[in-house]
Amino acid sequence: MLAGAAFVGVEAQNTIFNNPDNEPYVGVRAMYNLKCPGDLKIDDAGKMGLLGKGSGFGVGVIYNVPLFANLYIEPGVTLYYNTESIKAGAMDEMVDTEGVPFDLKHASMRKFGLRIPVMFGYHFDFTPDIKVSVYTGPELDLGLSNDQYMTIDVVGERFHAAPSAYGENAIIGMHRCNCNWKFGAGVSYDHYYLGIGGGIGILNMSDINYTTLYENYFEVSLGYNF
Repeated sequence: MLAGAAFVGVEAQNTIFNNPDNEPYVGVRAMYNLKCPGDLKIDDAGKMGLLGKGSGFGVGVIYNVPLFANLYIEPGVTLYYNTESIKAGAMDEMVDTEGVPFDLKHASMRKFGLRIPVMFGYHFDFTPDIKVSVYTGPELDLGLSNDQYMTIDVVGERFHAAPSAYGENAIIGMHRCNCNWKFGAGVSYDHYYLGIGGGIGILNMSDINYTTLYENYFEVSLGYNF
């Protein structure tokens, strides 16, 4: 009996780190994102708090492939929508109005895009139904559209505009492609998944000369694994 109990204990311990039942699977995810842009840095002039925090949501799909023991690779794709506030005071400083009264009432950035992560992770299988995973890896972030919605009072008249952040007519020029370094952890119960994580931007997103801007985000996700 003691020998049998010891054998079962060893097998359970091995399963935590090396589950023989590991198989590839597809999962769907729904995410809430908190966007946390950094300060716009102007060469030789310091920082400018141009963009404020924002939020959004995303939906996506992942494909989990076992590699060795409980180590896995997990590519995926997510379609997301995010907003960010544009701070009026900083915007007033950036726009050259040549003495014309200029009052920015409201401004925000509204972005649709695709995130394509390739995560490397490890999961710990405490029971056949409960797994805890940790992961990290690169993530391509491709902007599909990014409009800058603004309400402006100029010489007593109110105007509404929504120029794209991409191209020559952008008021705040932004690059379309970013690369994040993503990390996080998740818990699976049966087929259900709950995760938290984030991404740190590693490419300069500002398309304005002599400036740098990095974008980061925090994420909470719910999902189902098939």
